[in-house]
Amino acid sequence: MKKLKKILGVLVIMVLVATGFGFYLYTKKPADVRTLTSNYQLTATTLVAAFNADEKLANVKYLDQVIDVKGIVTDIKIDSAKQATIFLDGGDPLAAVTCSFYNEEAAAVKTIKPGEEVIIKGKCTGKLMDVVLNKCSIQKKL
Repeated sequence: MKKLKKILGVLVIMVLVATGFGFYLYTKKPADVRTLTSNYQLTATTLVAAFNADEKLANVKYLDQVIDVKGIVTDIKIDSAKQATIFLDGGDPLAAVTCSFYNEEAAAVKTIKPGEEVIIKGKCTGKLMDVVLNKCSIQKKL
């Protein structure tokens, strides 16, 4: 009987620990990309060229990495929900670098004009039609 109580006690403790850890992971906020160090610094044309040349290799290298991308702004969109997006010239008429920003960055995005050169930090999520960076922030206007 004592052995059964010990086994049940250990099982209850294991279930509580597993539940607590699961709750921690479920409620954990994702890392703020603005505070992370960039893994790569490159131009928008270099990034687009890498994905156009070999998408699988580029995914291995850049996917889910925090990168600084330098490029010329071709277009800016800010929707009614204050979701800001900047498009950087990728040197390819069919592809660009699309940068989606944190909502708090909308005011900074409004100060940018098409034709300006900027450095944007973001997390690369791969290529759809364009190479996509999410959770972006403007690092520098050049």
